[in-house]
Amino acid sequence: MRIQPFLFFVFCTAELLAQPVLEYPTAIPAFGPHPVVARSYGVVPGIVQSGTDVLWDLSTVNFTEIGTTTDSVLDPSTTPYAPDYPDATHAVRLVDQFGYYRVDANGVEDLGYRLGPTSSSFIYSDPARVVQFPGEVGESWSDQTQSGSTITTLTVTLLAEGELRLNDGSFSDAVLIRREYVGSSSTATSTTWFRRSDALRPLGNLLANGAVIVRAPIELLTTLKEHSSPTGISAFPNPCSHLLTVALPGTGSAALQLCDATGRVVLNSRGNGDRVQLDLSSLGSGPYFLRVSQAGSVHMQRLVKE
Repeated sequence: MRIQPFLFFVFCTAELLAQPVLEYPTAIPAFGPHPVVARSYGVVPGIVQSGTDVLWDLSTVNFTEIGTTTDSVLDPSTTPYAPDYPDATHAVRLVDQFGYYRVDANGVEDLGYRLGPTSSSFIYSDPARVVQFPGEVGESWSDQTQSGSTITTLTVTLLAEGELRLNDGSFSDAVLIRREYVGSSSTATSTTWFRRSDALRPLGNLLANGAVIVRAPIELLTTLKEHSSPTGISAFPNPCSHLLTVALPGTGSAALQLCDATGRVVLNSRGNGDRVQLDLSSLGSGPYFLRVSQAGSVHMQRLVKE
């Protein structure tokens, strides 16, 4: 039984309260790219909680960037492996991996996946329902997936709903879902966060050792709040027409990224000392977002290029 790389979870049992989550059709994401930054928050004791109005607070926990990528929800007919999945209504791309899904008023069914150009398509002749509409916290359901002679039972439980709070933003519509896969020769349990408004792209993973991985969108102008670091980092003038000056506290090398309104990184730089200048003259006018990482602190600031 395949478990996609971004769907790893930990086991949790709890007494749960009823609350509608993942309601159709709002949980179907719009087609399009979804830039994300993958962050590891290390082992966070007690982060697995259950029920409604739960607060998962990571705002005081330092994180390590694993990397950035772009997830995409696509019209399956536009993808290279569409003939293998004629019933798919959505395709999710993560790097070179494609997952294919059928979405209707009842929920989301997993039809299979393709790991990349050199692999073969894994097709479920009996798809499993991985999300059910409408869903309530505490609800569980089971389904089976079959590929050839291999049958795997999938049990899904909606554990919790609430807010996932980061040090530079928060997601008030987070839901926590546990999935248990039981096959003839293996068993796996995984738990992840999704946004209530997006049932196909994972927001974060809880690993078996208590570690937390968050896939935070980097469409920062519309998704995350501006975050002012206590280290004294600042950028000026704002608005800026040509040279942007970034003042640093002088506590070591700093990594600087400038993102446009779609979350695309348009400028990368590094700096030492107390000031760095960035030349914005080649960029178009409009809003941008500056991200500065230095000595374990992160500063985020909205900018306007004139």
